[in-house]
Amino acid sequence: MAKAAISDLEGGADLCAWFESAPSFHDATLRELELRQGAPSCVVVHAFQMTSEVDARGYFVLKKHVDVTFTIFELIEVELSDFTEAGIIFALSIEIDSDGTTLSFDSSYGVHGRIKARRVVVSFEPHPTGSS
Repeated sequence: MAKAAISDLEGGADLCAWFESAPSFHDATLRELELRQGAPSCVVVHAFQMTSEVDARGYFVLKKHVDVTFTIFELIEVELSDFTEAGIIFALSIEIDSDGTTLSFDSSYGVHGRIKARRVVVSFEPHPTGSS
């Protein structure tokens, strides 16, 4: 399996262009996880861009809030654990081989693991107010 970037996925380059870089997904919230046999599955992640600015409370200012949907076609393999109400992603990685695409996510809290499918498509919906 070869490591890949989100821009290597269908729709991923558009997300990178909107972010003006590749999103890291660090501290992103796993909003939805729906796995279906015989129909498309999806993973929805609320992501943002962390700036170096801090607000009056000492928190980093977050901008470019967006819901990113990974639409998953033809599941091959699923290995997930630690389901909770909300998952906080530590890191998201992508690998591509001749069989398909693997999304792996480590978590700071909640569900983590990997999903392999024949095809993964990225779409996104920015939050108009810039907040979650």
